[in-house]
Amino acid sequence: MGMFDDIVVPKSYLKNLLTKKQEKLMKGDKTFQTKSLENILGFYKVYRQKLYLRRDGLFQAEKKGKAKWDFIPHTGSVDFYDSVKDDSGNTWWIEFSFLFREGVLDSRRIVKFEILTTAEEEEESEKKHKELNGKREVFQRTLKYRFFSKVLLILNKIIAWVTNQTIMPDAKHIKPDMDRAERKASFWRDY
Repeated sequence: MGMFDDIVVPKSYLKNLLTKKQEKLMKGDKTFQTKSLENILGFYKVYRQKLYLRRDGLFQAEKKGKAKWDFIPHTGSVDFYDSVKDDSGNTWWIEFSFLFREGVLDSRRIVKFEILTTAEEEEESEKKHKELNGKREVFQRTLKYRFFSKVLLILNKIIAWVTNQTIMPDAKHIKPDMDRAERKASFWRDY
């Protein structure tokens, strides 16, 4: 999946994009995920039509009680998404796109708001998952599985040893003044 950022968007910014039924699924300000920004696990928010980034870290700010938010002069589209469950147990996929010019919100649109899985599909998937896990646990308790797991472990150790034997001990990048412990810790080991 890769890295992403979180973005908090107040419900008021989404209100006129959604139907009444869709609005009921959205409870309060919502935190979405986005890959449209820096992808550094940052925490952004839209506040007073502007884009801000929390600079002092999410957990540090919670301990101190104050968060430092910096205005971000981002120009471009920010696509953000999440999934929510309704009262019936259905899962919905929600996706929006906001366009920012110099960090100021210019336009908003809804990309997707559709049912991802129904409650029945999720229940069926959960049953299959439990059945598969049960079969796996039974197989892992067999003598055959335990025997070949040990063989695999031994063969992996042999492969690692053989690989180390093919490395030149006097590689040019190893400095002559390195002591033996440093050479062993380096990627190109000297055995």
